[in-house]
Amino acid sequence: MDLSQYLEIFIDETKEHIQTLNDQVLILEAEPENIDTVNEIFRAAHSLKGMAGTMGFKRMQRLTHDMENVFSEVRNGKLNVNPDIVDVVFKCLDCIEGYLDNIVNTGDEGTEDNEDVINVLNDILKQSGNVEAHTEPEAEAPIEESGESKEASSESAASDAPNERKKYLSIPIADFEKNAMQDAKDKGMHVYATTVYIQESCLLKAARAFLVFKGVEDKGEIIKSVPSVQDIEDERFDFDFSMFIISEHSLEEIKKVIENVSEIEEAVIEEFDIPTEVEDTTPVEEEKKEEKSEKTETVKEEKKQSGGKHGKPVVNRSVRVDIEKLDDLMNIVSELIIAKNGLVSVTSELAATDQSFNEQIEYLERITTNIHESVMKVRMVPIESVVNRFPRMIRDLSKKLNKEMELIMTGEETELDRTVIDEIGDPLMHMLRNAADHGLEDTIDRLKIGKPKVGTIRLDAYQDGNSVTIEVSDDGAGVDVERVKQKAIEKGQITEEQAEYMTEKEAIDLLFMPAFSTAEKISDVSGRGVGLDVVKNKIEGLGGDVEVNSVLGEGTTFIVRLPLTLAIIQALMVDVSAEKYAIPLNSIETVEEISEADIKYVHSKEVINLRGTVIPIVRLNEVLDIEPVEREEDEFESDDSLTVVIVKKGDKFAGLVIDRLLGQQEIVIKPLGKFIRVPKMISGATILGDGEVALIIDSNTLI
Repeated sequence: MDLSQYLEIFIDETKEHIQTLNDQVLILEAEPENIDTVNEIFRAAHSLKGMAGTMGFKRMQRLTHDMENVFSEVRNGKLNVNPDIVDVVFKCLDCIEGYLDNIVNTGDEGTEDNEDVINVLNDILKQSGNVEAHTEPEAEAPIEESGESKEASSESAASDAPNERKKYLSIPIADFEKNAMQDAKDKGMHVYATTVYIQESCLLKAARAFLVFKGVEDKGEIIKSVPSVQDIEDERFDFDFSMFIISEHSLEEIKKVIENVSEIEEAVIEEFDIPTEVEDTTPVEEEKKEEKSEKTETVKEEKKQSGGKHGKPVVNRSVRVDIEKLDDLMNIVSELIIAKNGLVSVTSELAATDQSFNEQIEYLERITTNIHESVMKVRMVPIESVVNRFPRMIRDLSKKLNKEMELIMTGEETELDRTVIDEIGDPLMHMLRNAADHGLEDTIDRLKIGKPKVGTIRLDAYQDGNSVTIEVSDDGAGVDVERVKQKAIEKGQITEEQAEYMTEKEAIDLLFMPAFSTAEKISDVSGRGVGLDVVKNKIEGLGGDVEVNSVLGEGTTFIVRLPLTLAIIQALMVDVSAEKYAIPLNSIETVEEISEADIKYVHSKEVINLRGTVIPIVRLNEVLDIEPVEREEDEFESDDSLTVVIVKKGDKFAGLVIDRLLGQQEIVIKPLGKFIRVPKMISGATILGDGEVALIIDSNTLI
């Protein structure tokens, strides 16, 4: 059987299981007695083992099998969770990630057996008293029975099965359920109780349970299931579940339907005796009549919540979609928007005279906008998919640096475009490592100055208009500006004279220079100066910006602002020397009309004082090296007036001098490619409605 077609699914699901294991082991480290967490870890390890075995990755299967053995002992109370076990499990997860990386890159898990980790796991099992510390997972083959014995066992399943296999015996039955069972018996129907056991080698146990439900519902009605239908659908159960069934069919028929589903080990089933007498509900007893009515409503509500009339599992309504298909869809929508802009441009005169035509154009604009928004929502991914690996990283750094620290995250549900999500992971990782190594003081130093022993690192994400802001902060020592200046002088990056006149903000910005580091020695955490310059380049490459706020002795905050999308944006179209340019709307603060007389000079640079804020002026025709053209006089404008677009980057402003405003427009960003040399201030181009190409100005580079 060719399994290569399932490789992508295997890779995606393995990543999810590894992340689940990382998250749950972190919880277990803080709460060693949490049996729910142990069960969740066991289930994830078991699923990972089964998937690896199915795909033929024996090394991964062997390692996860031994992990599963350890957590089986923990679950059975034979082994207590301690820091050493947690460290070993994390090493196992690192090994599994290594196998997965090899599979992604080469299609094979590699040749490394990680015997040292496996030996440690087996030593742990031996200490727990489990002498059968297997290093190879055992194949689970069903025992073949002869036709006669199989038939005999089918007939005597209810009577011969030990009581511990009849898990339904311990399930409490509510009064309204007893009423429903008694009503069915009064009508001559059967009430069956069954516990269904799924083979432990089964990979898709929820799917098998669903097939059992579907088969049984063709023969009768399921009154109750334990665990609940939703828990079974979400695979929040071991390898068995119980049901109470009302049916006209015989016990043998129901049992046959269940056991006909593949990978079902056994169905223990019997005719169910209702535990207690159901109270008589005669018309004379009005109170009991009302009570029964309330119970009926409860039954209806419970059935409604459990997914339908017969408690049918709710189908998962999400699908996996290849990102390339979403990119293709976005490109098609982009072309549609360009076509719409062209139609609006060509027919503007006709629309002004024909009201019905104008209405159709407006309708087209609404439709294309709705399509764009829908596609954007499909492409949006919670930032949680990036940040959920950081708690494990901070935990490892805490041990490596011998500092006590905790990571607090908020806003993980904040969404970004998939293309941005794929690129933002490394910059955030660098900032967190920087906060852990450079930001937080040693535990002894924190206690000396009266700070809490445990340092705090925060990662907060939130949406701000058409952009997303991510803040990475710590309560550490803050940035020592004088030390930063001294390091920059030593490296020859600035002179002593420049350092003397530098503001605190300018000195902090030195941290983003290539090869700059304040670390005294190189370690595997920091010291090579390849962290923050990578952060700045990557974020600016995504059309965002980063700034740093720091208070000496109190802490540092990195503020990252990112656009929601890199494909279609709202922009302000402007005219500069008879050429059209687009300025992204999310970077514009305001548009002002100023007089030439309002322009002042500071250090030979043009500035204006706008409501108490001094803002530098940038004449776009000079920066873009365009010959100025004579402007047509406007009766509403004086000859010396200037139109200035005020743009913002963090807490900095700049005023871009333009000739005319052309209006707001939805534009499609087209990259200029690698073969065209363009200045940094041009971030791309867009095609206008009349087919003309307009360049997009990156105002961040002008501030």
